[in-house]
Amino acid sequence: MSIGTLDIFLVIFHPKVEDLNEIFESLLHQKVHGFDGININIWDNSINHEHVAGLTELEAQYGDKFASFDWEKSPDNLGFGRSNNRLADRTSAPWIFLLNQDAIPESDTLAELSERIEQSEDSVVAWECRQIPFEHPKAYNPSSLETEWNSGAAVVYRRAAYEDVGGFDENFFMYAEDVDISWRLRAKGYTLNYVPRASVFHDTYSEAGAVKPLQVIEGTLNNLFMRAKYGSWSDIRAGVLGVINEARRPASFPGRRLHMALLVPRFLKRLWSVRRANAEYRKGFKASFPGWDYSQHRDGAFFEFKRADEQGEQPLVSIVVRTHKRPEFLREALLSLVNQSYNNLEIVVVEDGEDNARSLIEEEFSQANIKYHATGECVGRSAAGNLGLEMASGDWLGFLDDDDQFFCDHIEVMIQSALEHKMKGVYGTAWEVTTDVASVAPLAYQEYNSKTVYRQPFCRPLMWRQNYLPIQTVLFHREVYERWGGFEVDMDQLEDWNLWTKYTFEHDFVMVDKTTSKYRVPHCPQTSLDRQEKLDEAYQQALEKQKILRLDLSPKEFFVLADSVAQAQAAAAWNPSLGLRVKHFVKQKLKRLV
Repeated sequence: MSIGTLDIFLVIFHPKVEDLNEIFESLLHQKVHGFDGININIWDNSINHEHVAGLTELEAQYGDKFASFDWEKSPDNLGFGRSNNRLADRTSAPWIFLLNQDAIPESDTLAELSERIEQSEDSVVAWECRQIPFEHPKAYNPSSLETEWNSGAAVVYRRAAYEDVGGFDENFFMYAEDVDISWRLRAKGYTLNYVPRASVFHDTYSEAGAVKPLQVIEGTLNNLFMRAKYGSWSDIRAGVLGVINEARRPASFPGRRLHMALLVPRFLKRLWSVRRANAEYRKGFKASFPGWDYSQHRDGAFFEFKRADEQGEQPLVSIVVRTHKRPEFLREALLSLVNQSYNNLEIVVVEDGEDNARSLIEEEFSQANIKYHATGECVGRSAAGNLGLEMASGDWLGFLDDDDQFFCDHIEVMIQSALEHKMKGVYGTAWEVTTDVASVAPLAYQEYNSKTVYRQPFCRPLMWRQNYLPIQTVLFHREVYERWGGFEVDMDQLEDWNLWTKYTFEHDFVMVDKTTSKYRVPHCPQTSLDRQEKLDEAYQQALEKQKILRLDLSPKEFFVLADSVAQAQAAAAWNPSLGLRVKHFVKQKLKRLV
């Protein structure tokens, strides 16, 4: 279905002609998509024009291959926001695609974007692409794909909404202008989306974790202005104190401390005018300022994703979802699965009891690769999980409980890491989300806090004492399941811990320090207490199950094991000297056991 013409805006400043050429080539060779045509609109802010000859050749080469090709040379550097506004004034297509001069769309990007746009409600007005090799780590809803703000590096806007808020705020020259327009759109009642299946290659860092001085200085200043525009006086005070603290820190680049100190007078000079002019945006809109960010960030910002043509094999992955009388929670879990950036996926849903979810799956997820089975009579969580494992066809297997969610890159990250490390098991980090569930039908809940509780590199002996692998974080090879079987059917709590003690008995797993999933714990104190009592009761049963396991080790292997225990204990100790004492104590205890 056609959704109209797409205006692509390229604001350039001393670009690499080869990057622009790659962008145009990619746009010409996109898979079939729903846009009627593509208009190329370039605003050139370059001070010198060394690239002009090369871009003139590109215009001659590609000019007649798009619906239109317009290149405007600006007499001054207007900056990102103002330049896009000028392009918006000169164009009229219903969709505006902002694309950085070095952001190269993958071959299916326009197809994924147009499909998502077509499926969206009218209230959704922005769709952001995923950036690779380094994804922006900001949080988003893995099921609805709603996000608090969109990066301007590669995002499509509904023109009517863009014009409704007046485009970009031209007071921002560099950094935060994309957050600002996102918040003005949300303040008007619009919704923003993230589309992780639509990717652009945007390699802006010379190396992982690289520091960009201009981004640090100007980004911090504009963060202060965002606090003045949208935040409370407490937000402003916290920002100013934060800058003062930044000025005292060791310099990560020459001049950092001086530039930070000078930000305060630069900010105070405009504080009152910004505050007065934007009072309307502080009515009914709650801004978020965690540190110098604008939303909570997931760990693993510098996990390096591969481009589509570099990915190699994509083995079939089966995810087993156990559910029981919670179809609306199940819907959210399934949405987080169909939103995965990994394509070769099988979903196995086992309903413990009657087939309450059958109509949901048949009506809303008929296009997904789903196997569904209802047990009729309740058989318990473990037996339901075993049925799912038996039904699964994948080379790699994992679990997702019906009230948990995968971020959209979970399977891609796990498979890439497992294959690179040649391991039979892999796990990521996860957010533990305290949740108050008011109702499961209709579904109504409130999330209060998201935090990473477990970030434990693999340690086999530590696994024998405690479970540091939330069930949805793990992906394991079929060979491990075939060797050790499934859950113990007489366990209804900690059955996953028992499974991991078996699966890791002969195979090392590898940790990926990236937040790729969410799991829920009760917000209500009494519910948490009741849950913990059940877990405590199950703990001794789980320890008893371990008695059947037997180690066959050489002395050398034994002391390697001892070292791993000591290192795990030492890593948990905040005091380095205490950590050394713990390590020595544990090693001595193990030696006595020998």
